[in-house]
Amino acid sequence: MVLLNTQVDWIREGEEFLVRDTPINEAGYWAGAPAAAYDSVRDVIYLYYRLRKPRGLGRGYEARIAESSDGYTFHDIWRVTQEELDSPSIERGCLVFRQGLWHLFLSYVHGESRQWQIDRISAPKVSELMTVNREVELDTTGGPAHAVKDPVVFSVGPLSFMFVSYAPLELVTRQEVSTLHTGADVFTTGAVRSHTGLAVSTGGERHRWVGEVLASSSDGWDALVSRISGIIPWGNLYLAFYDGAAHVEENYEERVGLALSADLRTFYKIPSPNPWITSSYGSLRYVSPVRTPAGLFLYYEAAKDNGAHALYGRKVEWRS
Repeated sequence: MVLLNTQVDWIREGEEFLVRDTPINEAGYWAGAPAAAYDSVRDVIYLYYRLRKPRGLGRGYEARIAESSDGYTFHDIWRVTQEELDSPSIERGCLVFRQGLWHLFLSYVHGESRQWQIDRISAPKVSELMTVNREVELDTTGGPAHAVKDPVVFSVGPLSFMFVSYAPLELVTRQEVSTLHTGADVFTTGAVRSHTGLAVSTGGERHRWVGEVLASSSDGWDALVSRISGIIPWGNLYLAFYDGAAHVEENYEERVGLALSADLRTFYKIPSPNPWITSSYGSLRYVSPVRTPAGLFLYYEAAKDNGAHALYGRKVEWRS
């Protein structure tokens, strides 16, 4: 199912396994956008994922959090629907534990503004997260973006780094700004690029915008999209998995590249004329790594032969 670029051989692929199949086995139906977190107290993996219908039929209609004691078999413990959020579409979320609480950073399209934003929901237990208690964590108000979505939160000491997919204000290539959000997804217009930005928090406060950390390339397979989907430490460095696309026709069908950083502020792409990883049928995206005492797992969304997307996992051998 997965094709690896052999130029990078320090992650050895393990056997792929299916975590969640597509809800309907047709093009445009997806189970994916995973984000994994390890609970060291309970020794379980939590996995956020999203269910989607084709455009015009509801798009991202439900998100769930599942739990696993072995990394392979998951059972659902939490869910949210687009009706609860009054949203045209739910996107990726990110679950983290800080200061005695579980925090879900959830991205979705706001029902009135039609723009992507990120809210925070907090509770002592993952199963107790309640959307009625959500608060805006990051939106486009006063910021340099037309949209913010797909949060990846990584903690170092007292600092919390939130990496987000965003559309830079200054990179609108065509179309009147007033009409960018009429379709409730600016990234499908072809008028903006998708870069990765950073917001930082200390002491549990709301994340504040810092700036861009990873831009699309001048040409090649990631010339339109460069969206960080997961980060793991690697010695004194940090390895980032990022989704890339060359043009708007590849929106929803991104593939994966790798980047390195010494400070989580500046990332350097590992040069390659091709993506690091794809599926046999094209798109493979939203790689989410998680370390457990049993080893390193990667979870990701990948295309099937008929254009549907499903959620897969893979336990991998890491060669440092």
